Amino acid sequence: MARWTPKETAFMREALRLARQGWGLVSPNPMVGAVLVKKGKIIAKSWHTGPGQPHAEAAALAEAGSKAKGSELYLNLEPCNHQGRTGPCSEVIIQSGVSKVYYSVPDPNPIAAGGANRLEEAGIQVDRGLLADEAWDLNQFFFKYVIQKKPFVILKTAASLDGKIATRTGDSRWISSKASRNFSHHIRAGVDAVLIGRTTAAKDNPELSARPWGRRKMHNQPWRVVLDPLLKLPRDLKLFDPKLGGPTVVVSSFEADQKAKDNLRRQGHTVWEVPKAPSGLLSLSAVIDEIGKAGLQSVLIEPGATLASSALIEENVVDLIHMFMAPIFLGGSDSPSLLGGRGLDTLSLASEVDILKLGRMGPDIHLVLRPQGAFAAAPHQTVSPVIGYGSLNEDLDELYGHDFDQSQDQDR
Repeated sequence: MARWTPKETAFMREALRLARQGWGLVSPNPMVGAVLVKKGKIIAKSWHTGPGQPHAEAAALAEAGSKAKGSELYLNLEPCNHQGRTGPCSEVIIQSGVSKVYYSVPDPNPIAAGGANRLEEAGIQVDRGLLADEAWDLNQFFFKYVIQKKPFVILKTAASLDGKIATRTGDSRWISSKASRNFSHHIRAGVDAVLIGRTTAAKDNPELSARPWGRRKMHNQPWRVVLDPLLKLPRDLKLFDPKLGGPTVVVSSFEADQKAKDNLRRQGHTVWEVPKAPSGLLSLSAVIDEIGKAGLQSVLIEPGATLASSALIEENVVDLIHMFMAPIFLGGSDSPSLLGGRGLDTLSLASEVDILKLGRMGPDIHLVLRPQGAFAAAPHQTVSPVIGYGSLNEDLDELYGHDFDQSQDQDR
């Protein structure tokens, strides 16, 4: 017999749906939705809209007013128990007269945790664990940063069915479909930073900005992080444009020219110096550590072949992979492949990845993968059908206000 009724499960799914509205708006806070139920019907609901704004449960209780007395509250995250930019939600719940609280996962932040115990001390029933896996998946960025003090790392790449990222002449626009490129902008809109290598910056001249469409509200642009060991990139690249919003960080080696570093800083950009990995390339692990020290909870790597090899094989820094496979063949022994670098010597050195999702994005095959050693997808290592942050098309349609697959094209 299931521990929770279908109705209870449906109410928590509604809380998760509401929480997903906070994608790209709430960092460094978690995404949280709240649903108030009385006599089997929803009387109020809300979601956290951003730092400094009321938490989801406080907003829902304010909407319900005196009707909240005797109601049940559904939350995807344990209510906080501390005074921050807003007051402790545990006390707001106690004062409201709510009789029972369901929450999916505990808050791992020791500063904010303890809300459930405070509610029980006040005589309120607490039910833990409803849709825990989905709730954990939803806030992987927040959980990893709080637990490990490191950002969650996503790698996004696109290739033909034979694993080529461009033709032998270097033509790569566009291998992936319109829907896949739109989804890539959706990921950019939700992460704190986007990371590319020097070759990609010089060849593609991307903005690295998030450009969602339709009615979607935007938060601040993600940080643009580019690896440029000797600081040779031209300064007229789009990613150096201050009008884009958000800072540009250039990562160099210690050997880079000091005058070049000083010039970049005078122009308002940030320069990080990191050591080299055994491969002779800049250490990605060190770059990820710097991103975490800056207080950023998530980073999207959009790599060329060399950077992809560093991230996935040489240093294994990736927690989640979004791979789009276009239904075409490019061929050519000289055509650049998905992964470059030296490669492995033997098959025994290869690590398997978990396939979390295999589906379609427009005409493309969309693979969502988790490498071995990545941050756990859920507390019990289970694979949830929801990969958090709006991977389901119905969530995307709701976020952007129209059919996601058919929305207008997005460039770099």
